Amino acid sequence: MSPVLVILQKEWADLRRHRLLLLSMVVPAVVFLLLPFALVILIPLIDPSGWNDRNVQRMAELLGRAEPDLRRVDPLLVFHIYIFRQFILMFLLIPILGALSIATYSIVGEKQNRTLEPLLATPIRTTELLWGKSLAAALPATLLTWITFGLYVLLMRALSPAGVLAHVVNPVGLSLIFLIGPLVAVLSLGLGVIVSSRAKDPRTAQQIGVLLILPIMALFIMQMRGFFLLSAQWVWLGAAVLLALDVIVLKIGARLFQRETILTRWT
Repeated sequence: MSPVLVILQKEWADLRRHRLLLLSMVVPAVVFLLLPFALVILIPLIDPSGWNDRNVQRMAELLGRAEPDLRRVDPLLVFHIYIFRQFILMFLLIPILGALSIATYSIVGEKQNRTLEPLLATPIRTTELLWGKSLAAALPATLLTWITFGLYVLLMRALSPAGVLAHVVNPVGLSLIFLIGPLVAVLSLGLGVIVSSRAKDPRTAQQIGVLLILPIMALFIMQMRGFFLLSAQWVWLGAAVLLALDVIVLKIGARLFQRETILTRWT
């Protein structure tokens, strides 16, 4: 059996035993899934007049720049489309948090438990070790993102007015989930490897996630405030930039993850 698959099986077996780590991934995903539905229900109830006037006109104006037909649809439909589109960005936090949590625990946690040194002393190559640990972190985080998005689509179809789903599940939304999502997961675990190669505490290593969370939150807030809407061209440009960053970060991580350094300096 390939050494990478052996490492992958070992990591997933360890992950199943650490239910708290799994719970820390699932809880944010559930929150991001349910929050937009709570908003589209509660906002009209809390402010039945305010949401249906100037705010919705602003939403229709922004959406109408890309899709002119949305300027003439029912305000409730515009409101749902606007909210559900914006929250797709929040789903990108799921692969970031998940991959980073697994990657940092996989390296720093093993060091604390004194199980990393015997693994490093085996004939397995450093690249094979990193590939196994990276896949073990990226695959569950990405899969959880896709499952959450699938539930998001099903709930929209069941609970939202007709026509909402077709305007939300568009090239921008699909590109964010199926293209940007895996790329930010890889970037997150790459940064996790870099920090974990020096950190001695998983929580300290996970603080690097702020570097990725802040830009996404900034984009989310700017879109919610109506400054701009992401287009397919911007998403694809972002994917190209992320791909380049992934390659650079993973190369740096592989260079920093030296057996001798870890075995002699980590105490």
